[in-house]
Amino acid sequence: MGLCGHSRRCVATEPRPRQDRVRFVAPLADHQLVQRMIADIDTSLSAARLLCLRAGLLKDKGDPGTVNATWAAKYFASCKAFSATADAVQILGARGCAPGHPAGRLLRDAKVMEIIEGSIQLQQTYLAQAAYQHSPLD
Repeated sequence: MGLCGHSRRCVATEPRPRQDRVRFVAPLADHQLVQRMIADIDTSLSAARLLCLRAGLLKDKGDPGTVNATWAAKYFASCKAFSATADAVQILGARGCAPGHPAGRLLRDAKVMEIIEGSIQLQQTYLAQAAYQHSPLD
């Protein structure tokens, strides 16, 4: 499963954020922080998909910027996949950490993806070097 699919799966793990779970007199889904987390997950997923599509279009055109676009897409998607999964586990509470629950496995998988997709630190270094070469500040 790719990183965008990973984020989508994490949202699907808990499609409605706990209408039955009440905290501070309101369903968990009505709390602004939970709504912010869901909005961030959804927005990040859309942005990651667009970065991946852009990298694919550049590759199809034979554009030399394909490598940079691919690194940017992988970096963004891997960071956001881990963040989205961590938020999903937090929304689920103790249930998300329970053995056998898909959210816990997805969290471990997301961390592994940050490492095996080319560590995010290496991706940051590569992207920074590319940005220095094309900086409008020169």
